[in-house]
Amino acid sequence: MSLHHFSVIVLAIGRQRERGQGMAEYGLIITLIALVCVLAMISIGGSLSDMYNTVAAIFQ
Repeated sequence: MSLHHFSVIVLAIGRQRERGQGMAEYGLIITLIALVCVLAMISIGGSLSDMYNTVAAIFQ
């Protein structure tokens, strides 16, 4: 195996690792966004429920 073939293989492995690392970062970002959304829904859930009940009572 020549040095050129070896360097091509090493570069290909490096690209695969970088692609995997990028996907892991996207997964962490999506998880963080989902966590923020869930926490926001929990914190405003009570007042949002009261508002919907008030509006529903108006239309009855």
